[in-house]
This record gives sequence, structure tokens and C-alpha cells, in this order.
Amino acid sequence: MMRALVGMALLLLAPALAQAYPQFQLSTGNVRCNQCHFAPAGGGLINNYGRDEAGDTISSGGNGRFLHGLWEPPPWLALGADVRLAGVVENEGAKAGVDTELFPMQADVYVRVGTSNISAFVIGGVRGAERPYNLPVASLFISREHYLMWREGPTGWYARIGRFFAPYGLRLPEHTAYIERFLGFDLLQETYNISGGYVGDEWELHVTGFIPDFVRDPVGERGSGAAVDFERREGHTIAWGGQLKVSVGDESTKVMGGLVGKWFFDGPRIQLMAEADLVHQTFKDVDAPRWQLAAFLGGVWYPARGWMAQLFVERWDEDLSLKGVARDAVGAELQWFPIAHVEIGLYGRLQMIGSGSDDGSGSQVLLLQVHYYL
Repeated sequence: MMRALVGMALLLLAPALAQAYPQFQLSTGNVRCNQCHFAPAGGGLINNYGRDEAGDTISSGGNGRFLHGLWEPPPWLALGADVRLAGVVENEGAKAGVDTELFPMQADVYVRVGTSNISAFVIGGVRGAERPYNLPVASLFISREHYLMWREGPTGWYARIGRFFAPYGLRLPEHTAYIERFLGFDLLQETYNISGGYVGDEWELHVTGFIPDFVRDPVGERGSGAAVDFERREGHTIAWGGQLKVSVGDESTKVMGGLVGKWFFDGPRIQLMAEADLVHQTFKDVDAPRWQLAAFLGGVWYPARGWMAQLFVERWDEDLSLKGVARDAVGAELQWFPIAHVEIGLYGRLQMIGSGSDDGSGSQVLLLQVHYYL
């Protein structure tokens, strides 16, 4: 009981990824992610159109505007906040059998200042974790995203500079997904970038040059390089594209690339999403290059307004030349949006490390989260 109370008290002291839901592209009738988000490739703070969609289309009702419509910020200012609380039951790393935790997932504040063409954007949050750990007070606070941006308008050319994730692939909100975790898009792995491109109704292109975090000791990505992300839409039902990323670090060089696709079937209200990436890694001190594979295939069903159910399979092979080292996972997620600003989700995942292994090297996770945003 005490652990639960402590977890709830710490709810306002935690970070997480700037959440985006690629499942809502196509399924809501919107073909561009930046129709609902200020960021050109989606994610982060939602605009007024996105807030209206949250109340009119995605959830079962309610006013999606800031503060539920009680106060409307001036046109030059956009504000938001995300708070998530989670409870998890899992057997990975448990000291004795099943392990349970109640912990803060996210507490972020969003601020955007500017015009429709030129703007400054900041996300501020506090670092947190499922289990307590010691950090200096100054290290608890972090701004995972902050950038300056110029754009022609909702469509057209744009350029931005600052800290954020380079657009790449499906951009799933679940950071544990293999295409996020093992390709450099896990928690707190945002890089510093100069990025630009074009966003239109039929296609979009994003080109990014990046360096690792130079303010703090970088988490994950320690190389510098470039990324390219392209997407093409066929009406309101199909989106497909490809991505490429090159990262050169002190110890190794990674060249990765892949394909993505989404296909929405309006009759049964089902959307398929897929991504597959190949990675070629070479090491400076070892003459032993390797090929890696990350893949995701998911199906999303929208049975009724305010509900979303998902099934998915994943694979991560850290060395295609070796047997028994791949990770495979299957999972399901049920999300309920009872009113605008509120989400309740149940997420389950079964992972096996080592294809076909019988050594018991696997994990099962059941996660319940409650999400509220302003």
C-alpha cells in the first residue's frame, strides 16, 4: 500500500516520450500527422484541430480544447500537459516470481510560442523510473524536446533546429517496441538536429542531420549522421514509404534502412501497420561486421467510437549470422477514450529471447495505464 501511495505522490515527477498515435492517421480521415500536431512529422503538442478531433472523433465525447475549453490561449501561444500513471505485473527481473509496480510514466508540460510560420517549442519534464534510483536534483529535470521552426504553412516546406527525434519509420508511442528500442528511439534518446523537408497531402519528405546529446551524457545514440524519411499516400486508405539512417560513432558505424506501410479498411474499421528495417553495423577495432533485423506487424480494430484494440508481432535479430539470438514478441492492447483528455489502456506482451530456445529466457508483461492531458 505504501509503495502505491508513493508512486501516486511521484506522479508529477516523471518523464516519458512525447506521445503520438500513428493509428489515427487514415482511420480518422486525416492523411497527414501534422493536421493534428504542430510538429511536421507528428508527435508532441496537438493543435486546435487535433483537440477538436479528440472530442468529436477519437473519444466518446467532451471538449478537447485546452483546459476543456474553460480558457482559450491567445493565437501566439499553445499550451499542454501530459500525465500518465501505470501499474505493471511482470516476471522479468523479479526477485521472487511475479513482480508488481505502480509508477509514474509521464509528467510533461508543453509550450509553443510563435506565429503560423515561425515558432519556438519546448517540452519540460522530470526524469522518473519504475524503480527508485539516486540522481542529483539537477539531473531530475529534463527537456527532451526544444526547437525553433520555420514552415510555409500546414503544407509546404519547413526547417527546424533543436532537440527531437529524427522522423523515421512508424514512430510508435510504445518505446519498448523493437523498431523503437533497438533503432535509437528509446526513452531519452532524442538527438540534436538540423532538419527540413516538405509535407503535402499526397507525400512528405524529412531530411535530418544529427549529433548526440552534448548537454548531458547521451543515452543510446552516441553517433552523428543523417536520416531520411519518406511517405506517400494513396487516397485516404494507404500510406507507404521508406527510411534510411547512417550513424557514425567512436566504436562503430550503423547503416540502416527499411520500409513502412499502413492500410485502412473502412468497412470492418481495421488498419494494418508494418515496418521492417535492416541494419549493417561495422566496428572500428573488430573486423566482424554484422547484419541485424527489426520488424513489426500490427492490426488495429476500431469497434466503436472511443475504443481501439490492437494485436502485434515483433522480431529483433541482433546478428543474422547467429542462431538462437533473436527476440520475438507478441502482444495486445486495448485502449478506451471515454471523454476527451482521458485515456485508459491495458497492454500485454509476451517476449521470448532466443528463437526456439527452451531455456526459459522470456518475459511476460501486463501494463495498465491512465493518461490525462490538458
